[in-house]
Amino acid sequence: MPALLRHWFDSLRPKSLAIARPEMLRATLGATLSVLIVSSLSLYLSDFAHTHHWLVASLAASALLIFLVPTSPLAQPWNIVLGNLVGALTGITCAVLLPHPIAAITMAVCVAMPIMLALRCVHPPSLAMAVFPALNGIQNYDFVLFPVLFDSCVLILLGMLYNRLTGVAYPPVHKPATRPAATPARFTDQDYDAALSHYNQTLNISHDDLEKLVSYVHQSAFRRNLGTRRCSTLMNDAPLSCQVSTPLQQAWDMMRERKIKALPVLDQNKHVIGILALSDFLQRAGLDQPDNLRQRLKRFLSPRQRAAPTVAEIMTTPAVTANANWSVAELIPLFSQGRHRHMPVVNDHKELVGMITQSDLMLELFRILQPARGKPD
Repeated sequence: MPALLRHWFDSLRPKSLAIARPEMLRATLGATLSVLIVSSLSLYLSDFAHTHHWLVASLAASALLIFLVPTSPLAQPWNIVLGNLVGALTGITCAVLLPHPIAAITMAVCVAMPIMLALRCVHPPSLAMAVFPALNGIQNYDFVLFPVLFDSCVLILLGMLYNRLTGVAYPPVHKPATRPAATPARFTDQDYDAALSHYNQTLNISHDDLEKLVSYVHQSAFRRNLGTRRCSTLMNDAPLSCQVSTPLQQAWDMMRERKIKALPVLDQNKHVIGILALSDFLQRAGLDQPDNLRQRLKRFLSPRQRAAPTVAEIMTTPAVTANANWSVAELIPLFSQGRHRHMPVVNDHKELVGMITQSDLMLELFRILQPARGKPD
């Protein structure tokens, strides 16, 4: 039992908010200024009323949503304006029809909530807006126009101005997808809608925010997995190599025998000074024409009254290399910038210790990106 109770208490422990301190300060300052301005305007326009009906406390809760979670579906202008109007109208009507405050409050909540759900204007502070007139016996429908509608509109305008001045879009701009039609998306809009409807309840996250969140999760996992993998774990640690003086015929025979498409070229200190690829035989020696390729290749490799051609004549130099201690993520720009599909791997002393192919990298990326097997909750 103590263990069960401890587990239950642990489940009640609040999780830390993933909000940076500058963002907390920005939201707090925005909510404070907005409440100050709205309350000052309301008090001034009410001719310094002697009652407390010139302002509704739930507007402060609306300010929290506008400035702290401006992308929330519950904090959008439609929800605030229409939700507050529904709440105020419902509360006043219940105060008129039901003289007992408990009955008026209960009926106000019972009626206001389904109306807000039907009109898609769910706004939590609007339910408090319905309770307020029922609790205080407000039976004048002018209360809907002032302060409810007036304060709601002013609060939204302040939210738009302050959020945009501080670099936050409010209301959020829904940009149309610019993805090319020929490029298949990993997830479609139907997938995100299905994920949201899976919970069968209102989630405080929009479709666009969910899409961004999934993208951030994939990027974070991608960097984390690549960042922990080193080139030394991916490379072939017994690569073939050649010297600059190696005859081309010998290099060609080595590549054909081992069925490889590139050889790192080393100096006397085993430092990589170049790379010899199959494309070098074809492009550098003028053998990339389809006309009688076999015969032309034989003529090129034969001595023909001169010294046998060597690797130095056609190799690519300097060679782009990777360090064995680098993360696999650092290989991606190297392979994307060059035309070779083979990367020599060196140690801290610039000595050849391995070889990584583009296929090795692709297989590693596939292993990282393939979805984990398991059943969804």
